[in-house]
Amino acid sequence: MTVRPGDGDPAPDDHEPETAATREARGSVHEAIGKLIGDDTAREHGTAERRAGAAQSTAARKPPRSRP
Repeated sequence: MTVRPGDGDPAPDDHEPETAATREARGSVHEAIGKLIGDDTAREHGTAERRAGAAQSTAARKPPRSRP
């Protein structure tokens, strides 16, 4: 059976925006893998990605500042 675009599978260009939780999780995984294999660069990249996800979720929860 051949899968064609429109048969229920999203096309490669139909990516949903990345959520903060996804970004935090991916960062945690990169960080853990970096620790496991002893790769400081991968660990640091994971830490940065995890922190960016946390900042993104915090920014999404903050109400906009009102102007006087």
